[in-house]
Amino acid sequence: MNKLLTIMSLVACLIFAGCSDDEPDHEADLFSLAVQLEGEGELAMGIHDCEIIVPGNQQYISIDIIGDYDCFRVTAVPDIGMVSSGDKRIKILLTNNLGETSQTGTLEFTVYKGKSWNKGTVTVTQRALSSTKPDEPEELPDKYRFKLVKAGLTPFMYDDFRVPAPFDNLAFQIRDYLDRYNPFGFPEFVQSYDSIVWSAEGMPNTVRIYEQKTGDSSSEEHFTAQWSSHFFTPGSMKSYLKGYYDGKVIYSDSIRIDRYERDFLCFDWTKGSICIANPRNMGVYCLLDKSREYSVVDTREINGTRYSEIHARNNKSLPDGEYLSISREVLVKLMRENIGEGVSAKNKIQSFNCVPEGVEGELFWENKTTRILLLHELPSDTSLEEYYLLIEAK
Repeated sequence: MNKLLTIMSLVACLIFAGCSDDEPDHEADLFSLAVQLEGEGELAMGIHDCEIIVPGNQQYISIDIIGDYDCFRVTAVPDIGMVSSGDKRIKILLTNNLGETSQTGTLEFTVYKGKSWNKGTVTVTQRALSSTKPDEPEELPDKYRFKLVKAGLTPFMYDDFRVPAPFDNLAFQIRDYLDRYNPFGFPEFVQSYDSIVWSAEGMPNTVRIYEQKTGDSSSEEHFTAQWSSHFFTPGSMKSYLKGYYDGKVIYSDSIRIDRYERDFLCFDWTKGSICIANPRNMGVYCLLDKSREYSVVDTREINGTRYSEIHARNNKSLPDGEYLSISREVLVKLMRENIGEGVSAKNKIQSFNCVPEGVEGELFWENKTTRILLLHELPSDTSLEEYYLLIEAK
């Protein structure tokens, strides 16, 4: 344990080194948090704080500190993991918890901009490894078992694609053990649970498909038989429906969700449709990652070049000035997840055919079929200041 604390103290010192020695004098709202789990877990997100509960197996927790600030300092590290940091990101490595009980640790940090500061905390509880296996009693009758089922695919551009891609809409259903779907009322199988929760590997949020709340003088019951979600990246992940009673998982079912990138995300520059007039702005959300949303404009064409735009949606209704830097971060994050780190757009912007007036190019990405620019639209009499991605077919 002393060796581990020495490593964490060294890392913390390296993080401290990035900030000025000037003492800040007032608190401000400088950042928001986005948390990504490598494996399973539950998150309760605040703007500047987060509580995480994870199983006892080893996994990484990535914490993005989103905002326009100068630097941050870690002031306390959890004694249950190893901490490292990069540009606006802190990572915690949790090893297997081989003890008999849960363990909890708290990461504390302070964000600085000029004379302003803002504190943040992340509390992590890791269950014991021996207690992570779901307690599924053999005597649970079939009538109380359920199935998680893929129910449909709606391609984002409403094209005739049969395989899901990032940004496409995927529908899911919960059915009974005989594979029967009941969209109305409360099916019999919910009687054994106080909640049924949808989750997926590596995703920061969960969704309660069924919930029963009982108070001193009232009770509430909610059930969703079908739901849908977009996803932001290609790949494969395991998705779960877990039935809880008295805080324990008593039954679960799972499926694998696969997404396959087309030319770029959901765009197919050859087979995909083109909007001739009145392009739409369509929202892209993920129920399992509520830290961000996007808005995508229909594919259009200029002089034989197909193109589209991806904007960040202000899903938390923050003031425009405050959201500007956050929107840039979530757009860069989308590109980092799907292509990698961007490079300077200097000397790249001239290769694009559909760049409008009144914008500045900041970052550039490309793959075999697509080139992408992060554009900064400057404020004018007819438009607000914003960042967005311009994507073009090569």
